[in-house]
Amino acid sequence: MGLIASFISLITGAVFCFGLARIGITRRLALLAALATGLAAIGVIANPLETTPAEPLSSIGALSLVLPAAPELSERAIAVMFLVGGTLGLLALAVVVPPEVEGFGALFGWLLLALTAALLSLTIPPLSFLTPLSWALAVIAAHGALIAAGVDPAPDQLPPHLIAGGLAVVAVTGLIATSAALPPDTLPPTTLVGLALFGALALAGAPPFGGARSAFTAAPALVAALMSGLTLPTIGLGFIVRFLPQIPPLPASTGFIMAAVGAFGALGAAFTALNAQSGRDLVARHGALQAGVVVCAAALNEPLAGLAAPALLLSLQLHAVAGGLVCAAIERLQGSDLLDGKQPTAQLPFIGLIWLVTTAAATGLPLTWSFWGWRWLIEAATSHHVWIIGPLMTAAVIGFAAGLPLLIRCWQGKTPVYTHWPEGMLSLPILIPLILAGFVPWLAWPLWLSWSPFAPPVMPAEPLAWPFIGTAIATGVISWFLLRKANPYQTERMPEDPAVSPTWQGMGELLQGMSELADARRLFSLLGHGIDRVSSSLHTIMIIFEQRYYLFGVMIGLLAILFLMAQ
Repeated sequence: MGLIASFISLITGAVFCFGLARIGITRRLALLAALATGLAAIGVIANPLETTPAEPLSSIGALSLVLPAAPELSERAIAVMFLVGGTLGLLALAVVVPPEVEGFGALFGWLLLALTAALLSLTIPPLSFLTPLSWALAVIAAHGALIAAGVDPAPDQLPPHLIAGGLAVVAVTGLIATSAALPPDTLPPTTLVGLALFGALALAGAPPFGGARSAFTAAPALVAALMSGLTLPTIGLGFIVRFLPQIPPLPASTGFIMAAVGAFGALGAAFTALNAQSGRDLVARHGALQAGVVVCAAALNEPLAGLAAPALLLSLQLHAVAGGLVCAAIERLQGSDLLDGKQPTAQLPFIGLIWLVTTAAATGLPLTWSFWGWRWLIEAATSHHVWIIGPLMTAAVIGFAAGLPLLIRCWQGKTPVYTHWPEGMLSLPILIPLILAGFVPWLAWPLWLSWSPFAPPVMPAEPLAWPFIGTAIATGVISWFLLRKANPYQTERMPEDPAVSPTWQGMGELLQGMSELADARRLFSLLGHGIDRVSSSLHTIMIIFEQRYYLFGVMIGLLAILFLMAQ
């Protein structure tokens, strides 16, 4: 009953938002959307665990059509934290929306539909006939949210997220249809499995399809975080994390390709983060980095990697919302989140501290929960995939360095601002669980990871990690005081000499070629031009026979005579 109440809450809220979109109660509709999402989270938490499989409504071939069921305890944390993040993001939007704003109620309706689609994808089997429906609904709702937020797509081309979403829906539909036609307990062709996995990567905006997130950087920070950072990655990466353990191990070559795509894609995303033009762009690049790490963990057929994949996926969800809140606060208090080298007027020490923890969560530093996911992944890779450790560690270091310009922008302003509501305070329910689980990882063991099919008898978190955590905390505290302390040797700046906020964009442009590992739009564009050239050549050949059917018939007759004479 709890899960049914969750869907009813989300769908009813979306209906109200669409129906009252033109009335000047946008803030109330936003609060209604946040309330509906919060009630959905409570419904998922309160839903009792089902010990027996759900009865199928019907069967088509080897697959059964079943209604959404409560996630297992090993997967419920992903669904709950997804809805909690959505609730906090919608609540922040509701608070910052001016009361007199009219006509934006449809935005919250689209956001609720996208959240509904993601919850549906998490509560049905990966190979369900409802999976393509949930993916298509999420893509359409995300695009509708962009339009409702005032983002106008280019008139002469399809937005990249629509292209990626369409290809993903086609790929997963082909896999499901083929699986239904095969005998039970038979692995579908590896080619179709690979296409479906790459379709899920495209839907999530994960490497090498990082360009699928590009349109969302023009949207408001919280809208971009809820769609491209939270909803679509939860659907795409959640499919990969849940699907791969349910099928027989993939061939070694397929696993190698997926691990390489994840590891080097994360490295490419770190390089693209160096060239980020704004805070929203930087959060999206960090999200692509984490998506690559999740894919790498899911591709390894190792027990510790099976623990790392869901742990890193949960960290990705919370990072997206926290990053969106940070960028929203910077936009509201500093006027812009652009990394253009200009010194802002407002200094945001608390928001900078939140961004420091958020960046640590994105790169697996020993301060947050993601550290344990990275640690388990690295330990799992030492057995058969040692070669991925180098790219992953390099990506972590470069990714953390790429986040420093936004941190400096927060701490370099002239006038300190201590306004913590709403973004700062709403970030605490996200970051506190990440930090607590980073210090005491055993908190996540009894009700979550211990129920995983890969779980060992005891949680693999030895006390040897504590010195690293202590070193990280000491380094962070010392850096905090050093950065806040005035430099006594600094000369007084002339009034006509403006301050400059450092960025990595010059280095990012020099390393732009490496970014193709995460955003291969240029490669796809070259392939498209090549296909156009081939089609033009074929068209030139066909012109000879165009509207000259008699010549075509004569050629066919001559070929037939030659074949007869040859016999």
